[in-house]
Amino acid sequence: MTRAQTKLTYANHALDTLTPDFMVKSAWVSTAVALILTLPPLGLFIALLQTTENLLVAVPVGFGLHFMLIGLSGKISSALSTLFED
Repeated sequence: MTRAQTKLTYANHALDTLTPDFMVKSAWVSTAVALILTLPPLGLFIALLQTTENLLVAVPVGFGLHFMLIGLSGKISSALSTLFED
C-alpha cells in the first residue's frame, strides 16, 4: 500500500522558475505590507486609549483604520512591488 505524494504547483510560476531575486522581493514586500497593516492602527489605538482612557472610542477607530488598510492592501502591495523592482 503506497501513498501518493502531493506536489505543490503554482498557477503563475513553476517551482523551477522561481528565482532568488523574486523570493527576496516577495519577502520584503510581504514584511512591509504586514508592518503597514498593523503598526498605524495599533499606534492610533494605543494613543487614543492613553489620551481618552475610553476603550469604546479607541477600539472602533483602531479597527476601522485596520480594516480600511486591509481594503487598500492590493494597491499598497502593488506600490511596494514597484519600489523593489530592478
